[in-house]
Amino acid sequence: MSTDIRVFVHVPKTAGTSFRQAMENHFGAEAMAYDYGHRSPVTSALVRKHVYEQPDFERFVAAVADSPVRIICSHFPADKYGDRFGPDRTLIMLRDPIQRLVSEYQHFVRVHKYDRGFPAFHNTPEYVNRQLAFGGAIPLSDYAFVGLAEHYDASLAMANRLFAWQLEPLAFNLGRPTLAASYELDPELDQDVRRVNADDITFYARARQEFQDRLAAMP
Repeated sequence: MSTDIRVFVHVPKTAGTSFRQAMENHFGAEAMAYDYGHRSPVTSALVRKHVYEQPDFERFVAAVADSPVRIICSHFPADKYGDRFGPDRTLIMLRDPIQRLVSEYQHFVRVHKYDRGFPAFHNTPEYVNRQLAFGGAIPLSDYAFVGLAEHYDASLAMANRLFAWQLEPLAFNLGRPTLAASYELDPELDQDVRRVNADDITFYARARQEFQDRLAAMP
């Protein structure tokens, strides 16, 4: 299998759309294999066929190896593809858990017309400790790349140096003008969100340290 193939774990609302588009602009659309679920129009034909319609991961791996694909971009937990292609080929972007959660809630309100309110949303099991659920199956130290949305430009520069890429900074799918602007919660609600997402907060703290250590070690 070509060592050029990389897997990008697209955690929702972590600047992943911008990172994904930067890779597509650099490599070309034919080099991207997208998995956003069976029903998503974004999901690539190769993924749709071998992962969903005629599920056979061995054939999928062989089909990828025999194609122009360089990047597999997945809206699913890291082990779905990371186990097949290797943690050392797997990339992930993460974000402050509270900011990410509020951003995802606002996305659901905007796009999916969610109307049950933020307290109901943040207590829904599917959205609790969301980043850990996506990325925790692989130790952070084993990822080929760990980026942070709050340090997007530095993350992009790190990816470029690690993989000899030339990704350009882009900004897509933002609920605010910039990622630097913080969402503010009522103190009592903030405390409750932090309690419910304590594991995600711990996971992100480790990711932030991993990012800082890698950045400091860059030549």
